[in-house]
Amino acid sequence: MRQFISKQNLISWLRQQMEARQLVAPTQVDDLILFRRIDRVDDVILQFQNTATSPKEWLFPKTETLFHVERKDGKAELIPAEIDGETVIFGLRPCDARGITMLDLPYLADPADTLYRQHRQKTVLVGLSCLTACPECFCESMGSGPEDTAALDIMFTEVRDGYLVQAITEKGRSLMPQALLSPAETVKPPAPETAPVPSEGITAKMRQAFDGPYWGRVADRCIHCNVCAYVCPTCYCFDVRDYTNKGSVERVRSWESCQSPGFTKIAGGHDPRANKGARMRQRFSHKLLYFPEQFGPLHCVGCGRCVRACPVNIDIREIMQDVQRMGAPK
Repeated sequence: MRQFISKQNLISWLRQQMEARQLVAPTQVDDLILFRRIDRVDDVILQFQNTATSPKEWLFPKTETLFHVERKDGKAELIPAEIDGETVIFGLRPCDARGITMLDLPYLADPADTLYRQHRQKTVLVGLSCLTACPECFCESMGSGPEDTAALDIMFTEVRDGYLVQAITEKGRSLMPQALLSPAETVKPPAPETAPVPSEGITAKMRQAFDGPYWGRVADRCIHCNVCAYVCPTCYCFDVRDYTNKGSVERVRSWESCQSPGFTKIAGGHDPRANKGARMRQRFSHKLLYFPEQFGPLHCVGCGRCVRACPVNIDIREIMQDVQRMGAPK
């Protein structure tokens, strides 16, 4: 059921969240809109198309200590990291919330990643529906949409003088005091349309195109900046390293990318994806072939960030169109 909250009451609610738990929301950082921890409610940006990066780093941090190992009395003791306190992520677009549910599939599968599970259990996802769509957005082709509430705990939709409110989960309902709400009398604005991308049957077409020379031609443009993986809401490749400090050992997990040279290098120096074409194929095969074969959905939410960010104009929408044509009957 939708209810209404005035902008003034929304600001009051955000202030309550900031005082009770960690509040993460879109804010201006130089010339970018980014998700950051909020210390002043006035810093929250309410009107924007989408943030430059996704909020996944608040559940899957760029760098995170997994555990420490310390020696005491001649014995090694493993001390796992713990997540303190709760977090409210405010202002997610539906595509970003869907991206988090895709991280859930590998990280919460048995045996679950303990630290990710703690982040997930202690985080509330509060969305803002999209009133406009970026030119690069294609979320509807990826199974979501500008008003999709499936992955959210609370959804806000901007209307005149305030916001329509949908408290979707029990976690969300427990955070929305009825005293700040009133019956919704405002009509919900129409959802924006996004450009269609041919996703139907793409997994089978990717299999057909797997051994073709196409990937090498696309990869000739790639400069290994890895920005596509770092802005993506669903990429979850990482590297693990151990650091020593005065007898204590710290194991740290950090973001990585399948486009990095040597990412797949194994013992003995062998690299099964040593050339750029193989790495490029890996990126799109993971999105459009391997992940859907293992978990079901395509591993892309259609946010368009990689399209906007790529300095050499490698565009997943064009990749999908090309693959569909390569697999079409002649």
